[in-house]
Amino acid sequence: MGANKLQVHPAFYRRVRHYRDRIGLKDGRPQVAARFVRATQELVLQLLDNPLRGHCAGFEAPELADILRMSVPGFSVFALFYRWDGQTLTVITLEHTAQDLPARLASMVAAPRQPT
Repeated sequence: MGANKLQVHPAFYRRVRHYRDRIGLKDGRPQVAARFVRATQELVLQLLDNPLRGHCAGFEAPELADILRMSVPGFSVFALFYRWDGQTLTVITLEHTAQDLPARLASMVAAPRQPT
C-alpha cells in the first residue's frame, strides 16, 4: 500500500543541497554529487510506493519513537528519516549517519510551543 500524500520538511531540501555541494564542490566530484541527488530522489519515490520499506530508527526519545530510516542506495553513510501514519509519508531529513541524530531530529520535529 502506497502513500496517499507526501509532506516534506524544509530541512530535507537543505540537507540534500548541503551534501550535494559538499560532494560536488568541496570533494571535487560533480558526477558523484549528481548521482547522490538522483539516488535520493529515487528513494523518496520508492518510499511513496512502499513506505514500510524502511526500518525503525530506534531512537529512545518518545517523540522520535515512530521515525523510520532508510539508507540512500549507493551512499550507505546517508540515511533518509521519515514518518508514515498509514496515509501520509512525511520526509523529515537526510543525514550523514555520524551526526548526533536524536538531537538534530528532535529539534526538527518538535511541536511548536503554545503561548502561555
